[in-house]
Amino acid sequence: MAVSRSLPSTPGVGTEAAAGGAAPDGAGSGSRDDDIAVILRAIVAVAKRTRSELRDLHPDIGYVDYTLLYVLGENPDLRAVDLAEIVAIDKSTASRQLAGLERRGLLRREPDPDRPRSRRLLLTDQARAILVTADERWRSRVASRTRDWTAADLHSFAQLIDRYMAADGPS
Repeated sequence: MAVSRSLPSTPGVGTEAAAGGAAPDGAGSGSRDDDIAVILRAIVAVAKRTRSELRDLHPDIGYVDYTLLYVLGENPDLRAVDLAEIVAIDKSTASRQLAGLERRGLLRREPDPDRPRSRRLLLTDQARAILVTADERWRSRVASRTRDWTAADLHSFAQLIDRYMAADGPS
């Protein structure tokens, strides 16, 4: 699904006056607001596509479940409170989601040797297998969608998205 510049814009968005005119380097043909509107639509489209494609990856793993498993795969031995903070959900939501993952055999909790009252969250072999399969499929899908891109375009996209995600500000 391509994100089109011709989609209806949000009221007040897309006018050059609001952004101070066209891009200062003259690189783009649209205004800064037009480009930001395209980015916002693309972010929403990526989120929708991600949720939809997760159903294909594993029928019992939803978007939030996958996010929690992914973060735990990248940050082993977290506590529930730390995981909730990383993914920006409240502790009660995290607790419910984690209980479901535990019931399905994707997660186990073990005492934290450094904090006797705390429990570390650990992925099971089944969860790790799901993450490996998901990673392979996501890589294949990204490779397929960018197969006609030049190496420079792919590198530029990777650099720009990484720069955007690293920028300070509300996450």
